[in-house]
Amino acid sequence: MTGEQDTGALLRPLEDFALLHAQTIRRLGARAIDLSYPNPRACRDARAYELLSEAAAQAEISDLQYTPFGGLTQARRNIAGALARRFGLPFRFTDIILTPGAAAALRVAFQTIFQPGDQVILIAPCWMDYPVYLQSLGIAATVVPSGPGKHLDRAAVEEAWTPATRGIVISQPACPTGVVYTERELRALGALLDGMAGRYGRPPVLISDEVHRDTVWTGASFTTPLSVYPESLSVYSFGKAWSMQGQRTGYIALSPEMIRRQPLAAALERMMRITGHCAPTALMQRVASCLASLTPDTDGLTSLQQHARTQLAAAGFDVVPADATSFVYVREPDGNNPGLAALAARQGVLVMPSGIFHEQGYFRIALNVGHPELSEAAARLAAARRRA
Repeated sequence: MTGEQDTGALLRPLEDFALLHAQTIRRLGARAIDLSYPNPRACRDARAYELLSEAAAQAEISDLQYTPFGGLTQARRNIAGALARRFGLPFRFTDIILTPGAAAALRVAFQTIFQPGDQVILIAPCWMDYPVYLQSLGIAATVVPSGPGKHLDRAAVEEAWTPATRGIVISQPACPTGVVYTERELRALGALLDGMAGRYGRPPVLISDEVHRDTVWTGASFTTPLSVYPESLSVYSFGKAWSMQGQRTGYIALSPEMIRRQPLAAALERMMRITGHCAPTALMQRVASCLASLTPDTDGLTSLQQHARTQLAAAGFDVVPADATSFVYVREPDGNNPGLAALAARQGVLVMPSGIFHEQGYFRIALNVGHPELSEAAARLAAARRRA
């Protein structure tokens, strides 16, 4: 995938699905089981909503005024302190740039760090809009397939590297698969990046999308790339972690080991202004300040994951093993049938085809509903599979 490709071609799979989604909802209304966009219909941990309610009730006019482009200092201090305690790294508040969600964080990071003509490596399957953002900035996105079990393929990354490569974007845990990369494979990736820095005289930047960091439902160990490779940064979303995505609150965190992190932090704050993103709302910054030291309860997610995976396996589907996210990634019945999502929609269940995530042969479900509806969805998917 190169910078010369038409951005419209990158947008089309999701736009086509959005049309299918709208048609299905109009046709079936509440009878449709919507497992596409991650909009859960039940709250798994109410603490964020309680904090938001309290903050709104107690807010005075002075609490709701403009905030700095990097965010309120106290909120940034609380987030830096929470990250320091969790990962054992000496974060300072200036390492944290508050953003209106992870999408804005990614776009601002791309525009600040890379230049037109640069190349950035992505791991497929990947979040739908990574290449869209890069493409719109004149930055070439090279999509590299993941390895066995949807883990990192170090050799494939090395083979895709060119003198124009300036960085790599991964999601940890991976979206849409839910795979959690091990410390060993992250260290191997870090060693590869160190080698490329020596070869080309410029350290590449590793961007770690960690919006699903707090949805590890198996108890698997989580390692942030910031602890294994100095020239790295992460993005995070409080909205995604606490199932309040519409509140759009996240941040960029720079590795304390990054050589030029102070000028980069200043450049990121400046880019927040240039792009017009600004910071999250003052109210949500105060909520995030409290949420920084909390971790969402995953018991309900664990139950839904186990149930969905059992039901899908019983229906004959090949489910990708995973440890995190509220998604289940499933192989298409014949390995490459992009029409299954349309057939499933006819059966009244909405799932996302993996073409949206720049890979063919799979589909993704989001665990938006409870056990009974997940069982019904598995039965409807099995019917769609028989038709396929």
